[in-house]
Amino acid sequence: MKNMKTEIISKQKITSVIKARIFELSNLLALKEKALKNAPSGNLRISRSNGSVQYYLRDNQESSRGKYIISANKSLAKQIAQKDYDKKIINAAREEIKILNHSLGKYVNLQKKNHLAESIFSKLNILRQGLINPVLLSDEDYAKQWQEISYEKKSFSEDTLTYTTARGDLVRSKSENIIADTLARMHVPYRYEYPLELTAERGQKITIHPDFMCLNLKTREEFFWEHFGMMDNPEYSERTVQKLSLYAKNGFFPGKNLIITTETVACPINTKSIEKIVELYLKRDIE
Repeated sequence: MKNMKTEIISKQKITSVIKARIFELSNLLALKEKALKNAPSGNLRISRSNGSVQYYLRDNQESSRGKYIISANKSLAKQIAQKDYDKKIINAAREEIKILNHSLGKYVNLQKKNHLAESIFSKLNILRQGLINPVLLSDEDYAKQWQEISYEKKSFSEDTLTYTTARGDLVRSKSENIIADTLARMHVPYRYEYPLELTAERGQKITIHPDFMCLNLKTREEFFWEHFGMMDNPEYSERTVQKLSLYAKNGFFPGKNLIITTETVACPINTKSIEKIVELYLKRDIE
């Protein structure tokens, strides 16, 4: 299972998009209903005569031709045209909101009953699951299969100081331990020092081991997370710049598919800031 990327939009994204559209239309509806109260009465008739455009105001008491609007009063024609347009917008918005609310209710009900297509695989007997290549997976099944990917980990030398995470992984620093435990506590799947092959400046292939590879379950996006913990060391900082340049050359950019945290002796990382980063990149939907 080398590549698990999918074009399927997550259920969280679907509901959030529908809710955002309802909110947008509701605001528009309120705005146009308010404008309609101050709009002039009557309807607009437009005709062309001898190459010029003429505007007529019609109401229930006027003839079908309507009352001619002189050119000096063209603003009245604009107001009436705007009113006619706003009426159509109001009708369309009301109809769309009605349909979206109905669809959202039905969709949420399917989620509650666990009747979405993603749930089919998890409902099968485990023996039957082993015979099937699923095309859609629930978040739980996707995370499980993503987490079970085997890879060759970077070795630890005998004199390396190690820390054990809550999940039982060995990491190389206290800060990495904080990051790992925060990811686990916030239910973000991660792989520690997962190998990544990059193309160096002269075209040669090199393999590096980013601190973490993380999965945003809502979007199925993968992020690499690098923590640079000795930024007050000039040589370390220079290597950091070189590494970030290598990432950029290979299409990895902060905020897009790369997360970067830094610290110095005087300014260490803290759990609160890590939690905010996790919420921003690893718990959000696609914009």
